[in-house]
Amino acid sequence: GQGGHAAVPHDAIDAVMIASTFALNVQTVVARTVNPLQPAVLTIGKMEVGTRFNVIAEDAILEGTVRCFDKEVRSHIEAQIRHYAEQIASLYGGTAEVVYEYGTQAVNNDVASASLVERLAAEHFGAEAYHVDDPTMGGEDFSFYLDEVPGCFALVGSGNTVKDTRWAHHNGHFNIDEDGLRVGAELYVQYALTWLSENK
Repeated sequence: GQGGHAAVPHDAIDAVMIASTFALNVQTVVARTVNPLQPAVLTIGKMEVGTRFNVIAEDAILEGTVRCFDKEVRSHIEAQIRHYAEQIASLYGGTAEVVYEYGTQAVNNDVASASLVERLAAEHFGAEAYHVDDPTMGGEDFSFYLDEVPGCFALVGSGNTVKDTRWAHHNGHFNIDEDGLRVGAELYVQYALTWLSENK
């Protein structure tokens, strides 16, 4: 944008207006340009704009994240973010630069590996200990391993109401029940031993 005094807004280009309009409208990238049968999330989690209450902001920095399972959807969302940023900034007389960094990708478990984990969890911890959950948009760099070798990403829970460890990640109360470490270690050892004995 272009900074200026709050008393003379016509002499400035307000970065607050550009940034807030973008943050509101970019949500329609998922809501209106992505097939609803393709799960996707777009979140603006951080916005830095302005320096004082009576100064029209010249610059704004927004940071966010995109989560989806399909690589084509991922590329489409990136292109749409760039389009929205350029068009909205231009609408107000400003400019926008998008820095889009590809982080982790979707974790796609190998069916045979996931079946082995399911079998071992039931054998060593009881059928009630194993739970199939819905896919999650959480990021995980284990996905890069699965590009190279078949494998499986299995979560070991540590929620315990008695020990107050039921809080989700990124919650200020997050903690783990360290007894879960033993369960995780045993599961991984059993997986390795079983896989090696069955794949000689």
